[in-house]
Amino acid sequence: MLCAIKTKTFEKSLKKLKSSGQLKEAIKLDIERIINLLENEEKLPIEYRDHALTGDYIGQMECHIRGDLLLIYKIQKDQLVLVLVDIGTHSYLFG
Repeated sequence: MLCAIKTKTFEKSLKKLKSSGQLKEAIKLDIERIINLLENEEKLPIEYRDHALTGDYIGQMECHIRGDLLLIYKIQKDQLVLVLVDIGTHSYLFG
């Protein structure tokens, strides 16, 4: 089992989502489900469109929580750590 670690960037982005009112209860449940699956080293269901990133983000993964809301994460198997890097829309994360 992996231990989830939230980066400061992730925490800041999550706080911004909460204060904007975009973080509805159903989305919170999806985020919790995704983190739980990743912590247990299970493959995410296809609807989350999990895939590796390239370029400046090489070594990191991205999944679609709902619509345009994305989670960027990386797994450090040698340390048994799941690093939650950032969360937000495409334009917020890559724009």
